[in-house]
Amino acid sequence: MGNTCSSVHIALTGATPDAIERIVGAYATLGFERAQTASPEGGKHVIVLRKEGDAFLSVYDSNNATLDTGELKDLALAASKIFKTAAVCTSLYDSDTFEVVLFNAGKQVDLVMTDPEQYSGPLKVLTAASRAKQWSKVFGKSLSVEHIKQAITTNSAFADDALAALSRLIGLTGGQSQLHYQDLREDEASTHHLHFVKQPSVLGAAPETQIALRNYFDPDNSRMLLVYPASWPVPLGEQTLVTWLMLSEGAGFNDGTLAIRVNGPDGLAIRHGYMDGAKFHNGQIVGPLETAPRQTPGTSVEELLKSKQFEVAQGPSSASESRTFTGRFPTLDIPTKAADRPTQILVVLQLQLVASAVGVWDIDVSVRPTSDTDFQHVLPRVRIAAVEQTWLPVVSGLNPKTTYETGDVATLQPRDALMLHELQRKQASVLQDRRLNEFAIASNVAIVADEGHATLDACRAYLEAWLRPLADQAGEVRIHAEKRMTEKAYVGKSRKTLPLSAFHRDKTWQKLFDTASNYQTVLATIVPKDAEYPIAGVGLQVGLERHQEQWREHYEQQLADTLSTMRGRPFERAPVVNTVHVFNWVLNHADCYGYLSTSIGDMTDRIDDFAAQHPVLQAWHSQYTWRPMFDHADDYHRTVYEEHSVLNWFRGILQTDGGLDASKMSLQWCRNVLRMVTPHMWICRALLEQVERTALEAVAEVAEINDAFRIVLKEGQGMDDLELALLPVLPVESARVQRVD
Repeated sequence: MGNTCSSVHIALTGATPDAIERIVGAYATLGFERAQTASPEGGKHVIVLRKEGDAFLSVYDSNNATLDTGELKDLALAASKIFKTAAVCTSLYDSDTFEVVLFNAGKQVDLVMTDPEQYSGPLKVLTAASRAKQWSKVFGKSLSVEHIKQAITTNSAFADDALAALSRLIGLTGGQSQLHYQDLREDEASTHHLHFVKQPSVLGAAPETQIALRNYFDPDNSRMLLVYPASWPVPLGEQTLVTWLMLSEGAGFNDGTLAIRVNGPDGLAIRHGYMDGAKFHNGQIVGPLETAPRQTPGTSVEELLKSKQFEVAQGPSSASESRTFTGRFPTLDIPTKAADRPTQILVVLQLQLVASAVGVWDIDVSVRPTSDTDFQHVLPRVRIAAVEQTWLPVVSGLNPKTTYETGDVATLQPRDALMLHELQRKQASVLQDRRLNEFAIASNVAIVADEGHATLDACRAYLEAWLRPLADQAGEVRIHAEKRMTEKAYVGKSRKTLPLSAFHRDKTWQKLFDTASNYQTVLATIVPKDAEYPIAGVGLQVGLERHQEQWREHYEQQLADTLSTMRGRPFERAPVVNTVHVFNWVLNHADCYGYLSTSIGDMTDRIDDFAAQHPVLQAWHSQYTWRPMFDHADDYHRTVYEEHSVLNWFRGILQTDGGLDASKMSLQWCRNVLRMVTPHMWICRALLEQVERTALEAVAEVAEINDAFRIVLKEGQGMDDLELALLPVLPVESARVQRVD
C-alpha cells in the first residue's frame, strides 16, 4: 500500500502563536469548540505544525488524517477567509492519486488532481493559462503554464512525486503535504496540539429556496436501475437491497415520507427502508454530514445503521396487481447546498425486499421531504424478477453432475485456511447469483489477436455498421477513452459527448481507432434524448501492459505454470502478446431494440459474420444480466461466467504473489481458457484441439468456418452438458473436476 494522507496548509507571514486562535476560530465555523481536556469524549485532536522559516502553517486532523471527509476543505475555506491569505488542502490516496484544492481570501480558486477528466463535482477547475495567472497572483511567484504542467505530470509512477513537485512550486518545501497525522509525535518541536468537540447541531432555517434532488448513478450501487426496462434478477426467499442515489442541490430538509407503488403479482414484501445523507466528493462518500450527531463511545456500526432504518407499511389498494406502501424516513438534517461548499451532498435510499414467489415487479418511489412547497422527487423505476436457479455452472464446483476435489486446499501453504474460506465464500455467493438465469442484456463479444491497424479497422467497421441506424435518432453518444499505460504507469483519459446524428464523422471518433492515438480502452454508450442513463453501448479494449521488461520472463513462466496446474499437463512458456476485445450490447426490451433497429437475430448474424471474416480466438452472443466490460487502468473486470468460477482471480492458484487477473486478456490465456460459455459461441482451433470433438458434437452443432468453429447448443441439451464437453478449456482447475457417471 502506498502513502495515504490529507492535510491543510495556510500561507502565513506572522507569528505562529497569533495564528493558533485563528485556527480555533476556523474550526468554530465548522461547529467545533475547543475542549479543555486532552481527550474529550467524541472529540478530535488537531496538530498544528510550523518549523522556523516555513512559509506555511500545516494542520493535521485526527478525524481526516487518511481521507478528507470534507471538513478539511471546509477548514481551508474558512481559514483562508480569516487569515485573508491562501490555503491549500492536499490529499494522497495509496500513492495512486493526488488532489490539491486552492482557496484564497474565503473563495475556492482551483482544483488540481490526478484525473481531472473524471471529476464532475462542484469545485472550480481552472484552465492551464488561468491557473498559471491565478497561482502566480496568490503565491506571489512567477509561475508559468509549463512550470505547473511539469509538476503535475512529473515523470513518476507515484502521485506522491506530483504532489511534492506542486508543493515545492508554491513554497511548501518541507514535505508537509506528504505527512500523516500519525507521523507527528506529541512531544515534537514546532507543533501545537488542539482538542475540539462538536457543538450540538442546530440546523438553521433554510433559505427560501426550493429543495432540489438529482438522480445519481454509479456502476456498483445502481446496477438494478441501469438495466431497466429489463429486469434485475433476485433469488427467492433472500433479502435484496434496492439502492437509489440522489444529490441534494437546493434547500436543506430534515425528514419526510416515501410513497411506494409496487406493480406485479403477490409475493413481494418490503421489510424496511434505510435513508442517510453523506458528504460526497469526486465520486465517493467522504464522511458524514456536518449536521450528523456525533458517535458516542460503544456505539456499534450495526446500531448506527439501524438508527437510519424506518418501517414501511402497506396501504389499501384497489388494483389486484398494484399495491401502495408508505414510510416516514428518519431525521437526516440535510443542509442547504451553498455555492462555496467544497463537497456535494449525497442522499442514499435503500429498500429491503424479499420475494417469496417467482414473478416480476415494477417499483416506483416518490421522495417527499417535509417542506412548505409540497416538493416531491420521483426516482427511476426499478424492475426486479424473482427467478429460480436453473444453471449451476460446472466451474462453480457445485454442479451435481461433477465432483470438485478440494481436499488438498486445507494443506496448501502458505494460505491454506484463507484459500479454503474464500472458496466457500465464493460458492455461497454463486448460490445467490441469478445473472446467468435472467436475460436482461443482449451482447456480442469477439476476442482477436492485436495485429495493429488492420485489427482496429475491422473492429471499427463492425461497430459502426451496428450503430449506423442511430443517425436518424435524437440522443447522444458518451465516449470514455483511455490511452495505453506508459512505462511510468501514466494513463491519459478523456471524455466527450457527441450527437448521434454525426458522431461517426467527428474527428474524435475517428482518432479512437487510429494506432497512432495509442488507445487501450474505448467505451461509447448510447443515451436517447431525455434519458438519464444508456440503453446500449459499444467498446474496444486491448490487454493492459503492466509488466516491465525485467519482469516479463517471470510473468511468462508463472502463466505457463498456472495453466499446467489447471490442466494437469505441462504448458510451455509463451511471449506476452495482447488481444483485442470488441463488443456491443443493448438492454433486452423491444423499445431498445427498435431504437437501434436491431434484434436478437440481427446480433447473432453480426457476430457470425465478424467471426467468419476475421481470425477470432473466441466470440459469443450472450443473453444474461451482464454488460461487457474488460480490464482498464482503474480496475480488472471479469465476465459474469468467470465470476461464477471458484478460481480466486486475485490470489491465483499457485499460492504465490500475483493473481490471474493480469493474465486473462493475453494471447496465451485466450488460446487456452474460455472466458464465457453461451449457447451460441465461437472458438479457435487451438481451443478445439484441447477438447474431445465427438463429445462436443453430441451436445452442440459444430461448424468450421475460416479456421474457427461455431458452436450452437442443440435443443434439449443443458448448459452444463456443454460445459462438460468443453471442460478441458473452462476457466477452472479442470484437473480437480471429475464427471459423475
